[in-house]
Amino acid sequence: MLRIAFGSGMNDEELKAQAIQDPEQTKRLIAIETSRARDKRKQTALLGVLGLLALAIVMVKAAPFIVKKARALELPWSDVGTALGTLVMGSALAGLSWWVRRKLAARGSATPQNPPESRNEGDQNQVGTG
Repeated sequence: MLRIAFGSGMNDEELKAQAIQDPEQTKRLIAIETSRARDKRKQTALLGVLGLLALAIVMVKAAPFIVKKARALELPWSDVGTALGTLVMGSALAGLSWWVRRKLAARGSATPQNPPESRNEGDQNQVGTG
């Protein structure tokens, strides 16, 4: 079974053509692709959790330093207000930067309204209009 997917030396098009002819192989290929997708989701989730954990550690270590530096500014309000304001503004700036990054990433990705130019190039199943 693994030889079919990994060691056969066939490209995707040849595998698809062969899968159309053999229903059993179609089921095996679907199972292999489902397994790959599941493994990819698990890996992505694990990396996300590790990234959040690292971010939390950095924030826990950096917060006292930032609050101490903010208190040294001798602002006209209390130290508690300075500490809370620093933490709230830091969170707001982090959220804003995340939002901007998400918007910029979405601008560059393909959407149904804005498909990439190369999507239909070379597609033999495309129906011509002219």
